[in-house]
Amino acid sequence: MVDCADNGRAALEMAASQPYDMFLLDITMPEVDGYQVLEELKERAATRDIPVIMISAVDDLASVARCVERGADDHLSKPFQPVLLRARIRACLEKKRLRDLEKEHLQRVKQVIDAAGAVESGTYQAGSLAQVAARADELGRLARVFNKMAAEVKAREERLVKQVRDLKAEIEKASPRAMEVRRSSSSMQRLELFSGQLFAERYEILEKLGSGGMGVVYKAHDRKLDEDIAIKRLDPELLERSASVAERFKSEIRLARRISHRNVVRTHDFGEWDGTYYLTMEYVEGITVRELIDTRGQVGISSALAIGSQLAQSLDIAHKEGVIHRDIKPANLLLDEAGVLKVMDFGVACLAERTGSRARDGMIVGTPAYMAPEQLLGGDVDARSDLYSAGVVLYECLTGRLPFEADDLTSLTMKVLEEHPPSPSVVSKDVPPSFSALVLRLLALEPDRRLGSAAELADQLEHIT
Repeated sequence: MVDCADNGRAALEMAASQPYDMFLLDITMPEVDGYQVLEELKERAATRDIPVIMISAVDDLASVARCVERGADDHLSKPFQPVLLRARIRACLEKKRLRDLEKEHLQRVKQVIDAAGAVESGTYQAGSLAQVAARADELGRLARVFNKMAAEVKAREERLVKQVRDLKAEIEKASPRAMEVRRSSSSMQRLELFSGQLFAERYEILEKLGSGGMGVVYKAHDRKLDEDIAIKRLDPELLERSASVAERFKSEIRLARRISHRNVVRTHDFGEWDGTYYLTMEYVEGITVRELIDTRGQVGISSALAIGSQLAQSLDIAHKEGVIHRDIKPANLLLDEAGVLKVMDFGVACLAERTGSRARDGMIVGTPAYMAPEQLLGGDVDARSDLYSAGVVLYECLTGRLPFEADDLTSLTMKVLEEHPPSPSVVSKDVPPSFSALVLRLLALEPDRRLGSAAELADQLEHIT
């Protein structure tokens, strides 16, 4: 179907009233000439991409150039042969068809890109790419794969949300009892620092949080920054054995400070005051996994998955920074009220190894029940040693007991080297076989038989239902 206009103004009105596949414009038209009509058509968004062939008896180079510069697709000089006009019309229509296909393709690509952004922001709606996925080309295939991946990501996020929610519920049940036990145990020990005391002329002591082989931890208020922090006063003997130990420890702490992750307690500073070395770190309101297990006996499968997944993520970040924890255990895993796990003491456990592997009483400094075999034997440790300790933590979460128990270090070491722990699914019938098998693999005697990385552990945990 062909529509004709008597003049340039009428041509513009017709172009605005309905869609056309092509425009043939004579340069010399009444009222508004072809140049002006061409310029306005190319300025309008609705007609900008419609091909235009200019027809004129004026065929000088300047006229042709003027048409091309204003967006004409072709120029035909009068008089012309009809066969030449038909050929040029077909060529322009084919270019328009290809251009329309390209525009549609780019629009579909934009839909996929927008969908990726929606997944990243957590606003993706299932089925958003249904039209693109229906295509038979490669873009359709990409959309189908993306839809599947997005659905898996959403399902995984929903599982993680449920796991953290279940863990939060267990924390709420355990917290009152854990706080009572904490106050009771604290009351039986004489506090080295007391509430209200000003430490290092900056930190107002609020309460004692706990103690261990490395020292005593207090909650304090940093008057300089006007925020609550945690202070760990280190056992003086750990730093008195060599003049270079403190400097090496500072290097370890500087390395640990590079770890920035929501599942890691942030280390602030290492200092010395009145003959005492101390660490300041982020204060987290909550309970430890140790207190959770002691109060609950064992945690649910969903909660154990939430603990394991967050622990794996923290270890993955630390190991990529070249930091090995060396003392992963329930007492070093904090849980805040929202169920977020935070690992404490990155860079601290190495102090025990730097100052000698055994304490005054002959026991290894640290917690032997959670140590990898190579660590118990005083050998080299790496990321897989932390994964072994993570396996012990998960075993205890699932069963309420340790994989190896003994009255002394020698007996414990012999059990670790010679025996196999009972499967968690045998100790507790609720443990899925896949979860049980994963924990036992983490507890393998030889490092090469364990998982290769914390990232692999996180991936394995995501697929346990």
